[in-house]
Amino acid sequence: MNHVIIKPLIAEKFQMAMENRRIIFFSAPCGFGKTTTATNLLKPYKVRALSADDVDFTVPLVPDGSWDVLLIDQFQFLKDTEQQALCELIRNNPQSRFVFLSRGVPPGYLAPFQFSGLMLVFTAQDLLLDLSAIGKMLETYGINASAAELAAIQNETLGYPAALSILARNMSRGVTYNLALADEGRVELYLYFDDEVYQRFDLPIRNFLLKVAPFESFDVDMAKMLTGDCHAGKIVEYLQKYTTMLFYDGLKKFYFWDDFRDFLMWKISTEYTEEELRKLYNRGGLYYELKEDYAHALEYYSKGGDDSKVSEILVKNSQLHPGMAHYDEMEYYYRHLPEDKILASPALMQGMCMLCSLCTDYQGSERWYKELQHFAEVRKRSDASAKEARSRLVWLDISLPQRNMNGMLDSFSKAFRLMCTKEVALPPFSVTSTLPSLMNGGKDFSEWSKKDDLLYKTMKIPIEAVLGKDGIGLAECAIAESKFEKGEDVSTKMLNLVALLPEIQQQGTADMEFAVVGLLARTQVCAGRAIDAERSLLSLRERFEKRGEKRFFANIDAMLCRIALYKNDENTVSEWYREKAPKDPLHLKVMKRYQYLTQAMAEIALGDYRAVLYTLAPLENYFVRCERHIDAINMHILRAIAKYRLRDDSWQEDFSKSLDIAWEYKFITPHSQYAQAVLSLLEETKWAVNKDFVKNLLRVSRGQAVYYPDFLHFKIELSEQLTAAEMQVLRLVCADKSNAEIGEILDIKLTTVKSHVSHILQKLGVKRRSEAKTAAEKLRLL
Repeated sequence: MNHVIIKPLIAEKFQMAMENRRIIFFSAPCGFGKTTTATNLLKPYKVRALSADDVDFTVPLVPDGSWDVLLIDQFQFLKDTEQQALCELIRNNPQSRFVFLSRGVPPGYLAPFQFSGLMLVFTAQDLLLDLSAIGKMLETYGINASAAELAAIQNETLGYPAALSILARNMSRGVTYNLALADEGRVELYLYFDDEVYQRFDLPIRNFLLKVAPFESFDVDMAKMLTGDCHAGKIVEYLQKYTTMLFYDGLKKFYFWDDFRDFLMWKISTEYTEEELRKLYNRGGLYYELKEDYAHALEYYSKGGDDSKVSEILVKNSQLHPGMAHYDEMEYYYRHLPEDKILASPALMQGMCMLCSLCTDYQGSERWYKELQHFAEVRKRSDASAKEARSRLVWLDISLPQRNMNGMLDSFSKAFRLMCTKEVALPPFSVTSTLPSLMNGGKDFSEWSKKDDLLYKTMKIPIEAVLGKDGIGLAECAIAESKFEKGEDVSTKMLNLVALLPEIQQQGTADMEFAVVGLLARTQVCAGRAIDAERSLLSLRERFEKRGEKRFFANIDAMLCRIALYKNDENTVSEWYREKAPKDPLHLKVMKRYQYLTQAMAEIALGDYRAVLYTLAPLENYFVRCERHIDAINMHILRAIAKYRLRDDSWQEDFSKSLDIAWEYKFITPHSQYAQAVLSLLEETKWAVNKDFVKNLLRVSRGQAVYYPDFLHFKIELSEQLTAAEMQVLRLVCADKSNAEIGEILDIKLTTVKSHVSHILQKLGVKRRSEAKTAAEKLRLL
């Protein structure tokens, strides 16, 4: 029986090209059905079939009347001497058609034909079979697969024709689809690759493939280090020219087609010992270490089982990315280090102490603090490692989230004295933890805000000395932000800060630059200039991207989402919420707290008020334990807004807590920034500690509401609520069920289904069934 299935779109495009173009070029790896597809579509024509890898292959000089179509298989092997003759043949014979089948990409000498519209190219992606085609192929083998089986088969094979053919042949024995059958088919596919592709390469190319395959991507320099072959670049060129197994991402990085890389890893498992593979991983780790790409270096040293190098890289990485910014991506490696390795290194004990704190394991954090103390105490004071341990203890006293702010002034003063006497050399800090704030960055400095003018005068010099590069611009930014939170005019201070930016960029740190630009953006929003704020952040993001400062991107994007909320830009907010929001309340990562709060804002704007409560619930203990006062204000406000809109009277309790904290520190902006979203709550609150304070909040919030009357409230409403029956039908429509299927599932007449669908479309404000799902998702009905 004929098992050939050709997608209708391929057949249609092929036929149109035969009528209107001269060349059809199939470019795909083996097993994609290039030859099968072309020969079946060419049955109505007179074809001369040649193969460029034949010893006696030559390009015909002219059509001899025996063919209308020249088919050349293995086109990638066409010799340079034949290229000109082929191009002349194509140009001189406009009535003839040419079909080329290649495992490589279209060569450059055919580009003029492609650019002029005379050549159509089919890629591997075009030749993948869709769900419908997969079902038809299985039917040719006598297999009637269920919808669930078809989906599983498509997920397993991705529509790759060779894999489907193997699987269908095995299922035709009467075996239903299961994971064991899929595994069996995968091995058959690998044997096919081995015979049809791998064994046809010369030994140096085979060696190259196995050496680079364990790595998701590589460049030529990395390939040279992995293979020990100075000619690795030529092999890369060969693979690009003669195959489509190797892709290029435009950033000097190469990577294999997924199925072929899986085959190579299978091949490695049959040819390499575990020790050989570990050595290869460690060689890759060394390459990344030399490039100071410590995340990848750790990945491959860890796979290579080299704990000593993992320890060494963790120390190096902490120096490259100081403070808290690197702990999230490094957690896995810290956790898997043997304890004796950690106990031997002050830097690693400091790292574990901070990591445990960020994971809200304060008991574990204090345990590692004591281990570091013990390390320093049992050594002579003059011992270099003891000095390092003391330095890191001072650093932890300043940086640990759970350390009380009341002792922070003493910690800074102590650190300044020790630095002056050269008893300690402090590791670098990250004063913002990649957040757009100093007041609410690595630590919450609300307590200092009570006496900000005095502290600015007395502590500016010692704090800047202790913080080093992070101290450049810090005092000026801190005093400006403190005044801004209190609702004071900071325009003059912001002018001075912006004037300081070039110095911060040249001599300071990216953390401080983000803090300054973040504050600038907030003041611009407060002045009704949300578009200017957006420009400021986008400009910063562009600068950071050029400098490789990608660790700030998540919080920059979250801040851009907040600005989109002020602009009432539903599409941008929805996109951020869909693609970048953390959405993981069961695995709290306190470093993402700014993103969690932004997520809650987006959920309020999108009308999902109950989701807000789940998003914020895990944060409260952390905010209380680590005295995150500004974050706590925001959390209570957001929770109060959500409860207010849910008509839950307990909003009063949350809102009162937010006012308690704001009143203690005389903060205005944390409430007023919510504009109209907080007006009703301020008007109806039962908080009576200081009515003048509430009046002031109302006055400033009304001013913000003039700028942003729709903040946190997208006008997404149904013209009329759906009935329970209509909701059932809507869910099935969104599941792509036909009217007949819906009637069968719900046991209702077809006319009733049609009536429901008509009413649903009308209420959703759309005209077609295909638009219903998008509208329902926007309305959060699903």
